[in-house]
Amino acid sequence: MSRKILLVLLVLGLVTAVYPAGLKVGSRAWGGLVMSSYQGWPLPVGIPELRYQNAWRTGFGLGAGLDIKVPRSPVSFIIGLSYLQKGTELEVYYLDTKTGSYFYRLGSLSQIGLLKIGLEKKIAPYALVGYELAFILSHHGQSFGSSPGGPDSDLKPDTRTVDVGLVAGVGLEFNLEKIRPFIEFCYFHGLSNLSRGTGTLEYYTTIKSRALLLSIGLGIGQR
Repeated sequence: MSRKILLVLLVLGLVTAVYPAGLKVGSRAWGGLVMSSYQGWPLPVGIPELRYQNAWRTGFGLGAGLDIKVPRSPVSFIIGLSYLQKGTELEVYYLDTKTGSYFYRLGSLSQIGLLKIGLEKKIAPYALVGYELAFILSHHGQSFGSSPGGPDSDLKPDTRTVDVGLVAGVGLEFNLEKIRPFIEFCYFHGLSNLSRGTGTLEYYTTIKSRALLLSIGLGIGQR
């Protein structure tokens, strides 16, 4: 709880400091493709020849926020909200033969804070680094141990509600007369174990999210 309060205070502090500091504020919106997987595997079932492997799943992301520019500086602050679809395909192998897959889909509402460092040019590359505070909205998949390919279960009651993670990425922005189209590539590294290790996730005791996001968007203002 203390970490969440600290992040909220940080966001409020940045927002309230904008106008006294003479910062330039623009808005941004984006959409893109998410490739994600989990770090962590279910508990061994007692068969030495069995092994697990996480494969990437595709999803989508949408978001909007503020782009706060420090005048006469390459530094900006991005504060935004986004919806991201994460998940994984858990592959089961007997020796080197794939015997089945379990599919998981996790939806999150994320509050993102990023430091943006870039050149002030018509075509401007930039780098991003910051945090993600994700609130888990949904989590569906097969209970591990059931027959692969069976119906999905609601895993949310056995999933933790908050994920804290790190974000890093790069982008390219096109500074036109009134708009700023951009393309970004970001990596999201979840730090929290999302599994409670109970109920439907009793045998899947470690779940940490990993995601790649390729997005295109549009910025307005801040010139």
